[in-house]
Order: sequence, then C-alpha cells, then structure tokens
Amino acid sequence: MQLQWLYYFAAIAELEHYTKAAYRLHVSQSNLSHAMRDLEKELGTKLFEPQGRNIRLTKAGELFLPYVLRTLNTLESGVNTVKEYTNPNTGSINLAGFYSIEAFTTDLMVRYRSETNRLGIQFQYGSEGWYDLRKNLLEGKADLIFCTKINEPQIGSSYIGTHPLVALVPERHPLAGRKRLKLEDFQGRDFVSFNKAGQIRNLLDRVFQDRGIQVNVVMESPNDVILYGVVAAGHGMAIVPYPIQGVPFGTKVIPLEDGISERKVYLQWNEGRYTVPAVEYFKNYVIRSGDVLNQYFQRKGLVFSGTE
Repeated sequence: MQLQWLYYFAAIAELEHYTKAAYRLHVSQSNLSHAMRDLEKELGTKLFEPQGRNIRLTKAGELFLPYVLRTLNTLESGVNTVKEYTNPNTGSINLAGFYSIEAFTTDLMVRYRSETNRLGIQFQYGSEGWYDLRKNLLEGKADLIFCTKINEPQIGSSYIGTHPLVALVPERHPLAGRKRLKLEDFQGRDFVSFNKAGQIRNLLDRVFQDRGIQVNVVMESPNDVILYGVVAAGHGMAIVPYPIQGVPFGTKVIPLEDGISERKVYLQWNEGRYTVPAVEYFKNYVIRSGDVLNQYFQRKGLVFSGTE
C-alpha cells in the first residue's frame, strides 16, 4: 500500500468527486482512478459507489476513513516536529556543564537569543560532574557540554575561559585573614570535599598525596552549593571553583598560590554524531565569540589571570 493512495482516498472522500479531487491534488483523473482501483484491489473491497454525478463512501470506505485520517494526521505531526527540531530558529539544544558555571550558561543562552534574534530556540541544561558529562556527550545524550578538556579523538573543543580554583573558609576560621593560601596550609585541617565522582576530588587527592598533605575529609558532595553551606556552618575548609554568583554567606574566598588554581573550560561536542542546525548555529556562535567565560567574568567585574 502506497502512502500516496491514502492522500488520494482522503481527498476523494471529502469532495465526493473524482474531478474535483484530481484538481486539488494536481493529478490527472485517470491516475487518481487507477490509484483507487489499486487500493481497492489490495483491500479486497469497494471504497466508493456512485451517487448521481458524485460518489460516496461505501460501508467499507466509512470504516476505513477514520484510520486513514488518523494516520495522515500523525504523519503530519511527525513531519512538523522534525522540521521544528531541525529549524535553526526554533530547534532544541541539549546543553550540560559543571554546577559551578550555571549562572554563566544561563547568561550565554540569553545572550545568544538576544544577539541572533532566535527567540524560538529551546535550551535544556543539566548540571553534572565531569565523568557524567563525558559519558553523556559520548553517548549522544548531550549535544554540547561546558567542562574541562576531554581527551578523546572524536571530541571537538573550543576554549571559552579559565575558572580558577580557590580556597573557601568559614568567616571565623584561623586562616580567614590570609590573603593567599598554599596547599600546605590545609595540612591536618577539616576538609569539605567534592566526592570521588568529581574531577576536582581526584586532582586534589593526587596532589595532596604527592606533597604528603593529609586532610580530614568531614563531608563529600558533588554539588558546589552544598559545599558552600557546610563550609559556612564552620565544619571545614574547601577548594572550589570561584563562586561566580557571589561569595557565599558566612564564608571567605581566598586565592591559591599553587598551579592547580588554573582550570581551563571548553565548549565540547562529539564529531562522530550528527547535530541538527540549531546546535551547529549555537556552537559556531560560541566559537566565533571566543573566550565567552572570561568575557562573562569581566562583565561581572571578576578579572583572573588565567588565559589560554
């Protein structure tokens, strides 16, 4: 059974006239009649019968028509959905990134819509740790991600800025008055840490071990905001990406002197997977715009030394 036959059948059933249906469908009446004979032959029954100069549906035709209309409507909805999804002005973009840069990504989405006038674009954003971001990008669950570099041959990337790591301490902590801290200052201290599923935790574990530094991990979390609250409550120090939405209440942010303070962030995509135009347009916009994370920091009055 050909899809074209169903369109022909629906038009004839509505107009109850072969000539009128042929005119609407831009086909010859003979081709239309031939198609209906083939459809009736396949179904094993007559679908139309004469009624004066017109025609009308037989009982079999009446039974068949609702199914045809539902099929055509469903197909049309599917076509429209795909067209909307692939339209660079109305499509959908699935983004993901670190918890620590949610404010930046929200700002970037607004900036993109405003500067390109693509107001119909729908963004979906998920905050996750590095390992989940890598997994979801490789599996195609995310179109684009913002995080530190993923060294996989099929992953493309573009540098967007440097997000420094800083010490976060309670306001009344003995080290709260220091202008800068070294990792050795954490020796023997209570430490509020990211959990082991996070890239920062694994980095710090290696560095602490290499330098013979021992800390007392009192609490673990994958989420920056939770760490802020535990530090503010006075339960220990932490090393976190600079809080770009402002210093959390009850804490002090102190720069680190060690080289781990530079954390380069990239826009990344899977070159082995097809991406719809909406995603390509947004990706190219970010690449053309350059170090958009650094630009965001500058607009917020946060100037750091790290550059690509």
